[in-house]
Amino acid sequence: IEFGQQGRIKACKEQLRTIYTALQNNPLLLWETQWIAPLGKAVVFMIHLDLIDDEDKNIALAHWAYLFISKGIINETDSNEPDNEKLFQLRKERIILLKSFDDFFVDTLRSVYYPNSSDNDRDTYIEHRKIMLSRIPLLILSDIYHIEQQYQNLNNDEYLLEIANYLEQDLAITVEELKEAELLHQVLYKQIIHQKNLFLL
Repeated sequence: IEFGQQGRIKACKEQLRTIYTALQNNPLLLWETQWIAPLGKAVVFMIHLDLIDDEDKNIALAHWAYLFISKGIINETDSNEPDNEKLFQLRKERIILLKSFDDFFVDTLRSVYYPNSSDNDRDTYIEHRKIMLSRIPLLILSDIYHIEQQYQNLNNDEYLLEIANYLEQDLAITVEELKEAELLHQVLYKQIIHQKNLFLL
């Protein structure tokens, strides 16, 4: 992560390949440790840097990143003394992931909400994907909402302010939609865990 932030791309990729190999051998190696969320951020770097030239594997990586970052949020939220700064960073990282790779999560949500939908019916398939894609901004706004509860003006974070302003122009999120977004996060988290093919990176 530090190499990537410093612009040392070659060194960053070398380290990421080592991490990727470890993930292939044991994806849940750090599951019960404090390093699970940083691992999620490292996986996001893998996708951004095109470490793997395979769309299906990049989708799997995005799912793992979501899983690891979400696990970090759950761990921090459930701790005796939640660290608001850590939660801020984790929620921001999840927002970046969902904003950058929203299309990677659509089929997973579609498989939950339309389990009997056939890919052969092209029109229905496209319509269902559009519906699910329209729910991704709710997931993002949910994290923005939680950040706003702790930080006035989103901690003056320019990236988050820009996204919030953009989304809120189109979406006036209601209490019911916030509840839906929380449920969607839970559904996506559980569905990714249950997709055993993701172990085959």
